[in-house]
Amino acid sequence: MLKTLRRWMNIYEDETGLFFWTLMMRFLLVGGFIILNNYADTTFLARYDVQKLPIIVFINAILAVGIVSFLSGFMARMPGTRLLAIIFVFCGAAIGAIRLLIPLGLDLIYPVLYVLKTQFEAVISLLYLNLTNDLFNVRQSKRLFPLISAGAIVGQIALSFGTPFLARTITMDNLLLIYVVIMVLGALVLRQIGKRFPTLLVKEKKAGKKQKKPGFFRQFKQIRPMIKGSLLIKIMILLFLIPNIVLPILNFQFNVIIDDSFHSEPSKLRFLSYFRGAMSVISLVILLFVGRIYGRWGLPTALMFHPVNYILAFVSLVLRFDVYSAAYARLSTTVLKSTIHLPARAVLTGLLPAAQRAVMMPFLRGYAIKAGTLTGAGIMVIFNQLFHPRFLSLVALPFVVAMAITPYILKRNYSKILLDLISNKML
Repeated sequence: MLKTLRRWMNIYEDETGLFFWTLMMRFLLVGGFIILNNYADTTFLARYDVQKLPIIVFINAILAVGIVSFLSGFMARMPGTRLLAIIFVFCGAAIGAIRLLIPLGLDLIYPVLYVLKTQFEAVISLLYLNLTNDLFNVRQSKRLFPLISAGAIVGQIALSFGTPFLARTITMDNLLLIYVVIMVLGALVLRQIGKRFPTLLVKEKKAGKKQKKPGFFRQFKQIRPMIKGSLLIKIMILLFLIPNIVLPILNFQFNVIIDDSFHSEPSKLRFLSYFRGAMSVISLVILLFVGRIYGRWGLPTALMFHPVNYILAFVSLVLRFDVYSAAYARLSTTVLKSTIHLPARAVLTGLLPAAQRAVMMPFLRGYAIKAGTLTGAGIMVIFNQLFHPRFLSLVALPFVVAMAITPYILKRNYSKILLDLISNKML
């Protein structure tokens, strides 16, 4: 049987093979994220204190900046497959160690696990994205990435709905062992990619030695003239910054409501698992019609859907701070973000000239997003001490109104922006 499997695997040495191994890697990543998120969120709510979540989010945002800066040095010197395999082994070992510590009854385990799952997901997603960008050219990416994304959503659906069954079968805490196994399998898949496509990795390593990530002040000095001279770049900064201010606030309100509405650990796990599965199903369906939305209403109007829905979500949470408003707010904002807002924002980013895009994107994806998360976490830490989490919606509403005005400004100036780019031969 092993010989047959080995012969079957050896068939896939070309582009089909690269797609097969990358899809398998993506499926494993999604599986690990779903299992760890469901477990960490449930145990944090059931075994720790949801009111400490703003502080945890604030710590997460600070750590994210330092960890990405720390890894950037290794990313420049080491092939992506090797670095990602090391990260997989490290993540699996860390979660395995936490599983061994759980019987000791230490409450600190659960906030630590909550921080680790956020950092692991962010780091692994970043490295996986860099790896796929290096392994596939533009032509291959256009054909294969939608299939890989669809496979990832199918994996999300299956594992989200399957988490409660796994918890009943192997006990709740042993879900962490599934994550450990997934990380080991991920490292083995990366080893196969390294063995079967060594020429791609040699090219990747040579290119990596020339790259050096500039610091914050150097990046800001480069982009400052661009910001002053481009309305499009100002809009892009707001589209990256503001959503990450309001997202932590909405997530905190959602977790408070779930903690109040479901009192047992199994009921929390079932709700979170089925809820994430339902979100994935709805996302998969909406993705089939996203192209028609862009074609009918245009890019600026498509960018308005997400912030307008955010306004409705926060208003509903003010009026009814219950599980129904929380489910609507979290589901609608997450689905619109992943299916309409992020792809539209990516298309808008593509309007930037190549030279500006190379400078702006590291700043937007790094410092703008982290600044937004830090701001949102700081707002929660301050205002959560003053009044009930329900009224954090009132604090968030001015930000989402500004978030809705931003694409409106883009819509009014869209033709002028395109004409300026064309006249300057930059589009």
